[in-house]
Amino acid sequence: MTDKPTLTCATTDESLVCTFSGRLDTQACAAVEADLMARVAAATGPVVFDLASVDYVASMFFRLCLQTHKQVGAERFAIAHVQPPVLRVFKIAGLDTMIR
Repeated sequence: MTDKPTLTCATTDESLVCTFSGRLDTQACAAVEADLMARVAAATGPVVFDLASVDYVASMFFRLCLQTHKQVGAERFAIAHVQPPVLRVFKIAGLDTMIR
C-alpha cells in the first residue's frame, strides 16, 4: 500500500466508484473533499467508496462517508474492500453497517 493518498473516480454501470489509496488522514481528506463531494452531488446512481488500498482512515474520512450517506441515501451508498485494520476502526465508530 502506498503512503501518498490518491483518489480516482469512475462511472461504471451507472455507479460512481471512488477508489482511494494510501493514508486517509485529515490533510488527505481535506485535499480531496471538494472534488469528491462535487462528484457525489453529480452522481445519478449508486456511490461506492473502494478502500482496498487504504491502510488508515482519520475521523475526517468518516465525516466524508456520513456526508455522502446523507446526500445519496443508505440504499445508494456502500463502502467496499475494506482492509482488516480499517474495518476495525469502522466497527469501533459504529459505521460498519455502510460496508458491503
